[in-house]
Amino acid sequence: MSLWHSLREYPAFRTLFGTTLATNSGFWMWIIASGWLALLLTDSPFFVGLVGFVGGIPTLIFGIFVGAIIDRFSRRNVLLVAQAVVSVIVVTMAVFLFLDILQPWQLLVGAFINGTCMSVIFPTRNAMVANLVPGHHLANAVALNAAGQNATRVVGPAMAGPMIALIGVGGTFAICAALQVIAFVVTSRLPAQVAADGASGGSILSSVGVGLSTVWRSEYLLGMIILAGVPTMFLMPYINLMPVFARDVLGLGSTGLGILMAANGFGAVLGSLYVAASRRLTENPSVLIGTGLGFAVVLILFALTPITFVGILLILVAGFISAVFLAVNNTLIQLHVDDAVRGRVLGIYVLTWGLLPVGTLPAGAIADAAGAPIALIVMSIVAMAVMIFVAIRFPAVRRAAPTRGQAVATPIVERAR
Repeated sequence: MSLWHSLREYPAFRTLFGTTLATNSGFWMWIIASGWLALLLTDSPFFVGLVGFVGGIPTLIFGIFVGAIIDRFSRRNVLLVAQAVVSVIVVTMAVFLFLDILQPWQLLVGAFINGTCMSVIFPTRNAMVANLVPGHHLANAVALNAAGQNATRVVGPAMAGPMIALIGVGGTFAICAALQVIAFVVTSRLPAQVAADGASGGSILSSVGVGLSTVWRSEYLLGMIILAGVPTMFLMPYINLMPVFARDVLGLGSTGLGILMAANGFGAVLGSLYVAASRRLTENPSVLIGTGLGFAVVLILFALTPITFVGILLILVAGFISAVFLAVNNTLIQLHVDDAVRGRVLGIYVLTWGLLPVGTLPAGAIADAAGAPIALIVMSIVAMAVMIFVAIRFPAVRRAAPTRGQAVATPIVERAR
């Protein structure tokens, strides 16, 4: 089977994949553009972190309930509602910026609404893969989707840097808005999806409880989800700090920010393609821990280097390693989840994405007090310590991946009720 088999054979998956790239790229471009705008409006690294916090906290608040909703209702319809709202809010923010009436508090409100919509969009798009591709090709589709989705977490910000330098923050916001509108229009062409088997009965709270029980009773799933959260909380805030590094540490301005983020994005693309093309990569139990620790080490080296070229090279490597970690983690979780609880498990998984603002807030505070390099070093050291602890506490993540039946047993109980 070729790398692109699922994209060639299944038009609906191709549509989902393309719109996922569009909407996710628009969102992550927004993260950098709003961070740069926050710095221009307030000249405060802490406010930059606050914007990231407000934009990501909805995932922690709503993520687990979103999972129950997308297992209960048409996943396509849920996705369309969220895409429509995010399109409206991003267009509105772009207009406010062009009219020069955007205030810092409005940036915070926009970040919260945008983050709320994306807390629905992320897990819904993940869950829909299994509805569009048959089981014998699901592994390839999941790997491609995970690679593409996680690549945008780095490529999106990387695109924002050069765009800010070339067309300004307002133009970048307009591009973000266009991507979201295009994603909404094309997504509407997807076939309607039915609710997953066994998800239609009982209350939302009981449905959420089944999802939590599924993860809690599987050491493998629990360990994988915790591992997903560690780099997101302690390492990924480096993206939010890039405007500070570009302007205050390296003295490169918006052009330098574009170069740094472009290098980071190029590395992420290479890493994502590497995962999608490597059939046995997800069978190696040491990949996650190794790439997680390597990610932290590379960021420490980046924080310490005074040489711009070396810094650019290290950021490229950071993009590669982070993309490998995120794609492998996402793929392993997807492959070992029954579709009856897929939305709920992925809702819990996406909660880890909400840890990004939890990490950006202290990262911004440390950067305000001691400088961005110290903030990055401290966060990276903490990340390494936590990952080592998780690897020891949850030995299942260090063994070969289990079969799907071993990973998830709860859905059988739920359907039997």
